[in-house]
Amino acid sequence: MSFSADYFFQCLVSGAKFIHVTLFIGLVPTLVGLTVGCAIALVRIRNVPVLSKVLEVLISVQVGVPLMVTLLIFYLVYLVLLPPVQYGAMATALTALSLNRIAYQSEIIRGAFLSIPKIQYEAGFSIGLSYPQVLRRIAIPQMIPVAIPPLTNNIVGGVKNTSIVMVVGIVDVLNGSAIPCADTYSYVEGYVAAALIYWGISAVLEFSLHKIEVFFNKGRNVK
Repeated sequence: MSFSADYFFQCLVSGAKFIHVTLFIGLVPTLVGLTVGCAIALVRIRNVPVLSKVLEVLISVQVGVPLMVTLLIFYLVYLVLLPPVQYGAMATALTALSLNRIAYQSEIIRGAFLSIPKIQYEAGFSIGLSYPQVLRRIAIPQMIPVAIPPLTNNIVGGVKNTSIVMVVGIVDVLNGSAIPCADTYSYVEGYVAAALIYWGISAVLEFSLHKIEVFFNKGRNVK
């Protein structure tokens, strides 16, 4: 088996054309996860009767089931129960990935909130602040720097996990890099090209999120 540099470059160019698809599938669920996950975390912290327990069970199920299995279940349900639409596979993938991201990110955010001493909340209540005001002025500014490092790992890992969407026929970086391989049936160059692209995406995301972390850590005794 030989490795062709020219063929590798073709695969690299082909895969790079689908970077926007990978970023879309990776970042949209992240935004959904952060929004819904924050709400779920607050519900569980407040220990809302019934709802808190229901969410705890649902999160446990989602975390315990492999993402690939969840994606396949959703896709088969879509094929069997719903009429085919143009972006059905994409919507199915976004739904499965979003649920996965909600489960993990809600736990990260909940842990970040719980890291704040209760005395901080009590101090806010003692000067007449409402619960939303305590969250906005006291809890959230302290929670964000704590949550960013684990969220960075989750977001970067989530973007890399988008490669599983190839099983439902979505052409992303992995599939795109392998397109030229159909001519020679030599897939090594294609997969190495995909790996290089994923590494580049991950490096950019890690650098950007690190800058955000540094920004929120200003004024804190954190090195």
